[in-house]
Amino acid sequence: MGWLSRLLGGQARSGAKPGRRASRPAVRPPLDATAGVDPLVAEAGAAPLRPPSPAAPTTPAPDATAALGPPLCCWLLGTLRSPPGVPLPGPLQPWEQKALALLDDVLVPSTLPSELLPRSVNVVPQLLALLRHQDLPVPVLAERIGRDPVLAAEVLRQAGGALFSHLGPVADLPQAVQRLGVEGLQMAIARVVLRPMFQAPPGSLSARTSERLWEHADVLSRQAVVAARAGGASVFDAYLVGLLHDSGWTVLFHALQRGGINDLGTPSERGAEALAQRAHRLFGRAAVPWRITPGFAAFAEEAQCVPLAQGVHPLAAVLRTAQPLAMVELQGG
Repeated sequence: MGWLSRLLGGQARSGAKPGRRASRPAVRPPLDATAGVDPLVAEAGAAPLRPPSPAAPTTPAPDATAALGPPLCCWLLGTLRSPPGVPLPGPLQPWEQKALALLDDVLVPSTLPSELLPRSVNVVPQLLALLRHQDLPVPVLAERIGRDPVLAAEVLRQAGGALFSHLGPVADLPQAVQRLGVEGLQMAIARVVLRPMFQAPPGSLSARTSERLWEHADVLSRQAVVAARAGGASVFDAYLVGLLHDSGWTVLFHALQRGGINDLGTPSERGAEALAQRAHRLFGRAAVPWRITPGFAAFAEEAQCVPLAQGVHPLAAVLRTAQPLAMVELQGG
C-alpha cells in the first residue's frame, strides 16, 4: 500500500528529523493516550490528541448470547434459506470428513504456510507503524491523514456516523480527528489497513466468500466494541479481534482449495461446528506472530489451542456475545 509511505514519509511541519523517528520503539501501547509526549508533539508546541468521553454503552439483550443463530459457514456459503435455513441433520458428510482431515494436517506444524494468508505479511506491519503516530497534535494528524483519500474518507465517515450524530455535521478533517479521539482514529486506521486481507483472486474458493467475510467482520467488530464497553474489556482490542477473527475462515478456505477441495455443499450440524472450531484455531495460529497489542496477542495464543466456547480471555467473552448479535444484524434483525 503506497499510501503508507506518503502518510508517514517526510518531515513533520515542526521540522523534526526523520532519523529521530527511527529510534522510537516499534510500537507503543495503542490505548495509552497519556503515556508521555512524542518529541514531534513537543516541537509543535501543541497538546497531543485526547480521546473523547466514552459514549454510554449499549447493553445487549439478556438472551442474545444464548441464541446461537445460523452457523456462520452456512451464511458464508450462501446456503441459508428463508426462513433461515439450518445445517443438515445426521453424521459428517464425505466432503466434510476430507476437509476436516486436511485442516487438522495444516494445524499440526507450529506455524502456518505463508501462502495461506499472504497479505498479512504487508498489512500488519503497516498497521503497527501507523499506530505509533497517534499522539501528534490534531493539525499534524489531520494533515498526514489528508494525504491519503481512502483513510481521510474513512475518518470523515466514522466521525459523521450515528455515534456522533448528536454533535452535528463534520466540518473538516481536523474536526473529525478531534471528534474520534484516539480509539476512534485507531479503529478507522485499522479498518482501512486491514481491508485487503479479505480480498481474494477471482475464481478461487475464497472469492465466493470474501465479500461476505468482510461484511461479517465489519459488523462483528462493531458488535464487539459494544460488548467490550458493556463488559469492561479493551475497546480497541475488541475491535481488532472482531475485525480479524474471520481471517481464520480465510485461511480455512485457502487451505481447502490448496488441498483440492474446490466446492463445498450445505454442511451438517456436526460439520458446521467442527469447521467453526478449526477456523477459530486457524485464526489463533495466524495471529500469534502479529502481536498488534498485548491483549490481542494473548487472545491469539489462547485461540490456537482452546475452543472459543471454553476461552477464559476477556476477548473470548466479547466474541461469544458479539457473534450471535452480528448474525442477527446481518439478517435484518
